[in-house]
Amino acid sequence: MRLRNLWLPLTIIALAGCGDEAEELPNTPQLLIDRTELSFDTEFSAGTYVGATTFNTLYLENRGLQTLELNEASISGPGVFTMKKPETWPENGPLKLETYQRTFIEVAFKPNAAKDFEGKLTIKSNSADGDTRELTLKGKGVAR
Repeated sequence: MRLRNLWLPLTIIALAGCGDEAEELPNTPQLLIDRTELSFDTEFSAGTYVGATTFNTLYLENRGLQTLELNEASISGPGVFTMKKPETWPENGPLKLETYQRTFIEVAFKPNAAKDFEGKLTIKSNSADGDTRELTLKGKGVAR
């Protein structure tokens, strides 16, 4: 049997070389956050109507071999930003994430005036790549 298309054997060889190689993870806990800023309805300068609420969810994951401890999550700035921690976060003590385990923090924005708002979300952990992370919160209130 003769193959007329050379691309087929080359594709098979190329795919065979792309095995399931495990990612090298550091021994220390590493906090992976999916972004550095949470913006609320700011696309195209749209904004959020005064009195309405919009939500944004932050993804956090441990990318290290040791247990990651999320010690604190807090918001500073105007009261138009509120946060909901995961239900699994203990009332007294850190939330512990094993390797590749993830969690989510939900932040809500409810403007009380037609203007721009800015705040900070601070996360404290035992992460070897920085024990304190600050994320900017941005929202724009617009009149109805």
